[in-house]
Amino acid sequence: MRSKTSYFNGTLFKKNLARFWPLWGGTSFIGALFPLAFLTILIREHSFFGEPMNDPLSVTAGYYSVVAWIIPILSLLYAVLCALAAWGWLYNPRSVGLYHSLPITRKGLFATDFLSGMAMMLIPYAVTGGLAILVSAVVGGVEPVGLAVTILSVLGMSFFYFASATAVVFITGNPFAFAALYFIFHFIAAGMEWLVTRLMTMFYFGVSRSYQGVIEFLSPTMYLTRKLNVDTEYTQIINAEGWEEESVLASVTLVNGWLIAVYALAGVVLLAFAWGLYRRRRSESAGDVVAVGWMKPVFRYGVALCVALAGGMALYALFFDSYYRTAAAPMAVCMAVAGLIGYYIASMLLSKSLRVFRGTWKGALATLLASVALCFAVAADPLGMETWTPPAEQVQAVRFWLHGWNGSGISVALDDPAAIRQVLEVHRAIVSERDVLDQDLDRFEAETWSIYFDLDFYEDPEDFNGRINRNYNNLPCNQALLEQSEALQKLTALASDPLIQEANIFDGVSGEDVEARLTGGYASSLYNLNTKNPEQLDLTLDQAKVLEAAIRRDIQAGHFGRTMFMLDDGYEKAAYTADLDLYYSVTDLDRPQAGPHSQTVSLSLSAYCTETLKALEELGIVNETRKLLTYAERNALENGEKGIPYTYDDPYTGYYEEGFFPADTVYPGDAYVYPGEEVDAALLH
Repeated sequence: MRSKTSYFNGTLFKKNLARFWPLWGGTSFIGALFPLAFLTILIREHSFFGEPMNDPLSVTAGYYSVVAWIIPILSLLYAVLCALAAWGWLYNPRSVGLYHSLPITRKGLFATDFLSGMAMMLIPYAVTGGLAILVSAVVGGVEPVGLAVTILSVLGMSFFYFASATAVVFITGNPFAFAALYFIFHFIAAGMEWLVTRLMTMFYFGVSRSYQGVIEFLSPTMYLTRKLNVDTEYTQIINAEGWEEESVLASVTLVNGWLIAVYALAGVVLLAFAWGLYRRRRSESAGDVVAVGWMKPVFRYGVALCVALAGGMALYALFFDSYYRTAAAPMAVCMAVAGLIGYYIASMLLSKSLRVFRGTWKGALATLLASVALCFAVAADPLGMETWTPPAEQVQAVRFWLHGWNGSGISVALDDPAAIRQVLEVHRAIVSERDVLDQDLDRFEAETWSIYFDLDFYEDPEDFNGRINRNYNNLPCNQALLEQSEALQKLTALASDPLIQEANIFDGVSGEDVEARLTGGYASSLYNLNTKNPEQLDLTLDQAKVLEAAIRRDIQAGHFGRTMFMLDDGYEKAAYTADLDLYYSVTDLDRPQAGPHSQTVSLSLSAYCTETLKALEELGIVNETRKLLTYAERNALENGEKGIPYTYDDPYTGYYEEGFFPADTVYPGDAYVYPGEEVDAALLH
């Protein structure tokens, strides 16, 4: 009678589950607490025994949220423990000999231990999920499609993470190396991209390339938690009077759920890879950091490369000035030293000995040359990233922040093609003058100050992670440079450009997606010649309308932003201490059901704002008694140079000290009550 070959051993399977019952039993107990806690909350707060929730889609949305943001992280961590439980015998020479002496083939051992580990992975999910389904069925109903998608998602991710852990098990020879390499395997791609992009930012002027996730799909946990999402759609129910009575959840979708299936297929490949390693694994490799011979050079030089990048940048920051662009030669030395250290650390781990220096000079020399070559290759900028400016037709939106030495800064988001082209021209001028503008301020003989210009290009305004950033945080500026530098001249023109200032000043109260209604205003720090004190003044709606029109005329004439690049002396003579606030009631047209909210437009004035200054005089806000003071005039009064004492008498000081405002007193900054407006008193508090 012919004997049969079994690829699964039930006795060993049961033995594995029995030996490690505290692992899957304890995890199941902890997981069961969450649906039970949810049930307790419902009983205590939502009259559970009175009327059930009866909202299956809300339950599905909750399931999808767990799948998208919790299951990947839990599976990543729990797979380590299950893999050590199922395959831990591979790391002890005596255990290896015992297992391989059993009347079970390697195929049988592989299949049985893998299924044992998968069972330990799935039992806690089954217990927790079963209780969650039971609670959901009682309190809110179960939506079959959502439940099926959730179950398949949990199965797919559990399989992938345990398969990846199994593959790493057969690469390593001891549990500590397994745990370290497992997490390195899952995050090495994202880490290497961050290190390389960080090195680029040190060499390239203005390139503050943040982590983009170009190869993040090789770091599954990061990729899944970022790409998986829950999309919900609501239906508005209108009552007989035409008002929106309530919103009802109409549909729930697990966005990019297909990625789980892709990773499950990748798990099949990793499992086949693990079986291939096990077939050729030597029993004597138990205890080695890397148990696969051909992977030892990969480990040695991989560690050297990572240490060269991370350690090289750390050494450079420690011994050299890293505020400005990095010099290639010193960085190459730092990377070579760090890479050499990493090379010998990896060699010591592989040989399990400190005596690794003899006979390794060839590998050490290769590491030194590779580190230096990598440094100079990045510094050479072969892709032209430092000088690259995207084509105007490729950019759908830009956002930039511009701050000079004095005055208010600019923060705007623009999608107008003309404005985008203007910003691109400014960027081209800056990169063309990088040798002049990328210098320490102390190197200039004349009085020099800095300009901050942070710029984002968006090919897709909805994709924040897809933006291209350039950050010039310390551009030098002085009178001579302003006259000679085309880039600084373009920045000056950009600061006072009507389209830019319109978006900057009236941000949040203009645009197709909002409906804004002017409700009043407030003027502060108007100097009263009689009382010798600053004076505050509430503006009527009519006054606010006149001033708003004057402000817009000044914007169109290019009067705002003229003081941004002035030195202290010129700025103090041109800029006024007074501030104007315009109050608006704003309704977001995308969310009209939310109702209107208050918005304040605040701006400072200068001598260039001729239309606004004229309107203030015509309205009587500024008159023979009540004046505007420049900073230079206020400083003179404070110093008593004109014999006039200057003190600030805040009429609300007493209320500040008491810590409250009386019910009939409105703090000016709250912007809720204006002449001629009727507002609910509850809004004042």
